[in-house]
Amino acid sequence: MTFNKKIIFTLTLLLLTFFLLFYYIKNNSSNNKINFPITIISIDKKNIINSNEKTIYDVAEKYLRLKSFFNVDISHLQNEIENIKWIKSVIIRRSYPNEIKIYIKEHSPVAIWNEKDYLNKSGDVFTANKINKKLPMLISKNNRNKIIFEYFSIFSSGLAKSNIGEKIIKIEENDIQSLSVTLSSNIIIRLGSYDIKEKINMFFKVYKSLNSGDDLKKIMYIDMRYSNGFSVGWK
Repeated sequence: MTFNKKIIFTLTLLLLTFFLLFYYIKNNSSNNKINFPITIISIDKKNIINSNEKTIYDVAEKYLRLKSFFNVDISHLQNEIENIKWIKSVIIRRSYPNEIKIYIKEHSPVAIWNEKDYLNKSGDVFTANKINKKLPMLISKNNRNKIIFEYFSIFSSGLAKSNIGEKIIKIEENDIQSLSVTLSSNIIIRLGSYDIKEKINMFFKVYKSLNSGDDLKKIMYIDMRYSNGFSVGWK
C-alpha cells in the first residue's frame, strides 16, 4: 500500500468512526436512554428519628431519575436533602454499578429558640415541625443564639456539678441584653447585661448558702446584678 493510500484509508476509518459515534449518541439521546442508570436508592435508617424517610427518598429519586451512575452530582443531592426538616448533614456514596447510599445525621434538639425554632447541641438554629418533648425556652435577638446557648450550657453544667435538683425552664435576654434565668421551682435569677459568666459562678456559691427547703420555697428571685453582692426577693 502506497503512502497516499494509507492516508486515505486512515481518514476514511476516522470518518467512519466519527459517523458511527455520532449515530450512537443521537440514537441514545432521542430515546432518552441512560447508561448505568441508578435503580437502587438505599437510606440508612438507624439515625432517623424525626425526619421523614419517604420525603428523603422522594427528593433523591426525583433528582436521580434521569442521572447515570457516573454523572450524579453528589454535592447537589446533598444540598437538596439537607434542606429537609430535621436533617443536619448527609453523606452520599455510590455503589457500582447502580446504587446510591444515603446516610443521614439529624439535628438533636436541646432547646426551643424564640418560641418557633430549635437549637441543636452546637447552638445552631434549625426549623422543624413541633415535637412532643418539653425543652427549655431560650429567647433573644435572632443573631444571639450562640452566645445565649453558651450561657445555657454553663448554667446547665453548674446545676449538674452542684447536684441541684433544678432544671432551666427559660433563659431570656431583653432588648438591652439583660439576662434572666427561670428555674423549674419558678425562682428567677437576674444576671444583668455584663460579666454574665462570673455572675453565674457567683450564683452557685450563693445558692449553697440558701440551700434549705424552707428558704428556697420562699424565694421569688435572686438578683445578681450588683457589682459586689446580690439581693433576694421573697414571696
